Amino acid sequence: MNSTLSERIKQARKHAGLTQKELADKVGISQTAIHKLEGGGSRSSRKTISIALTCGVDPIWLDTGRGEMALAGASSFASGVYNEGADGELHRSYPLIARIPLISWDELAKFCGKPLEDFDPEVSTWIPVAPKASDRCFAMKVPDDSMEPEFSEEEIIVIDPTRKGSHNQFLVAREGSNRPTFKQLILHGDQKYLKPLNPRYPLIDVKGEITVCGVAVCKYKEYE
Repeated sequence: MNSTLSERIKQARKHAGLTQKELADKVGISQTAIHKLEGGGSRSSRKTISIALTCGVDPIWLDTGRGEMALAGASSFASGVYNEGADGELHRSYPLIARIPLISWDELAKFCGKPLEDFDPEVSTWIPVAPKASDRCFAMKVPDDSMEPEFSEEEIIVIDPTRKGSHNQFLVAREGSNRPTFKQLILHGDQKYLKPLNPRYPLIDVKGEITVCGVAVCKYKEYE
C-alpha cells in the first residue's frame, strides 16, 4: 500500500472517465471538495463510499489501498440475479456492495403512480443498497418525525416500487393527487388507514383511491 487517499481518488475518477465537477455533482459535494481531496488538502471524507461506488471501484481499496481497485461483483450486478423471497416474489440479489439513487420527495411526487419504465427522477447522490431488493429501488430521506421512534427525520429509507404493499408494511403512498407520505398501511376489512408511529400525529383515514409508490425494505444511516 504505497498510494495515498488523494492519489486513489484521482485514479478512481479517471477510471470512471469523470471530471472533478461531474464526480462532485454525482456524489453531492462541491468541486472544491473533490479538488482538495485529490490535492491532499483533506485527509478523509465521509463521502468515500459514495465516491467509490460512483466511480465503480472497491470502497475498501479507495479508503485503505488494500485489495484490488475493481469493484467486486460489478459485472454480475449489471446482469442481475433473482431469488424467490419468503413472500413468493422475486427479489434481486445484489453483490455485497452496490448502489441505488437517492431522490427527493418533490421528484417522487412527479413520478408516483406512473409506469416503472417512465420512472426517471433527478438523482441527488448514490448510497449502498440492501442485499435483497428489486433493481428499481431508490432511497429517500424521512421528511419529518411522524414515524418516530422507528424512523427518525432525515434518516434514509430504501423504497422498492415493485411491491404493492400489504397490512402493517411501511410504505410511501398518496391518496388521490395528494403529496406522497411515508406511513404504515393498516387494512381493516375494506377500510384502509395510513398510520403514523408517532402518537402526536393523527391516523389518516383513506377515503379515496390510494397509490402505493413503494414499500420500505430497509433503512440506511450515515454517521458524521
